Amino acid sequence: MAKVLFVTTSFPTYAGDPSGHFVQTEARLRAMAGASVVVLAPWPSARGERAPTPAHAEVARTTPRVTVHWVAGGDAFGWPGVLPRLGERPSRAAAIARFVVDARRAARRLGPFDNVVAHWLVPSAWPIAIVARGSLEVVAHGSDVKLVERLPRACRVTLARTLLARGARFRFVSDELCERFARATLPAVRARSRVEACAIDVNGVPSREDARARLRVGDERLGVVVGRLVATKEPVHAVKLAEQHVERVVVVGDGPLADVVRRSCPRALLVGKLPRPEALAWIAAADLLISASREEGAATVVREARALGTPVLAVPAGDLEAQALHDPGITLVRDAAGGTTRENAA
Repeated sequence: MAKVLFVTTSFPTYAGDPSGHFVQTEARLRAMAGASVVVLAPWPSARGERAPTPAHAEVARTTPRVTVHWVAGGDAFGWPGVLPRLGERPSRAAAIARFVVDARRAARRLGPFDNVVAHWLVPSAWPIAIVARGSLEVVAHGSDVKLVERLPRACRVTLARTLLARGARFRFVSDELCERFARATLPAVRARSRVEACAIDVNGVPSREDARARLRVGDERLGVVVGRLVATKEPVHAVKLAEQHVERVVVVGDGPLADVVRRSCPRALLVGKLPRPEALAWIAAADLLISASREEGAATVVREARALGTPVLAVPAGDLEAQALHDPGITLVRDAAGGTTRENAA
């Protein structure tokens, strides 16, 4: 039986938590395929707790065949993500440093492994997962590729060279992200890379009719914006796009820009951060899902919407243009001097 370690800075901390749900799904799939899976992830310990809370035990019960090893992360981790939380309070860097030290120790102690999968380049792959014994696969997402691009070139190259020397292989969620990372670091990463979107799971989501009845959606056209309300997701832009095409807009999610969205888009209904099953129900009920993020490689929420049969209106990002060529349910929108022009996806 293969022994697999997942290292991640984002993982559900309670049942229904949308944070890192795709990591949880991938870990479950590996376990169902017969692997012995361990997940190394941070849990919030803002009050100094030294043991997992009942909510974390619940996650362990709802992630069958997977052992979740929690490492105290202070208040640096959690919704709406490490980078927004660090930007909000730079002093959280100290908690991140403690997490890295403790996670490296755990990675060594829990091994050896046959395979090590690190979601996010920093700090999951480097400097944590590189110390674990086992073949290393690094999964890069839009946010961390952007972070690497902002580093001085010497740091970018050193990061890539260190991972290559460790024997790492790279998995990108889109071709565009793979090319961006190779250009920002070393061309040699291309030979060690593959492209594969993150796993999604929409089992158990109600039908459109049942979802609309449950959520009391009438006959009006409903548009939903789902995700973290942070600058990179451009939530105000998304809502304003939605208002051009539907009668009612619901925003599912929370974050530092929530008040900005409320002030800028008073007609939109913000329902806050919801448990994942409820968020998926809103997507299933919608006539249109809207995404304005320009930094997504292969937006999970877009793929979930299409899996549920919900049409998508989005700005071009990552591999969306390639997907739109084969999926008439995706319509791309390009800005044009204060307005928008629609492009049929077909």
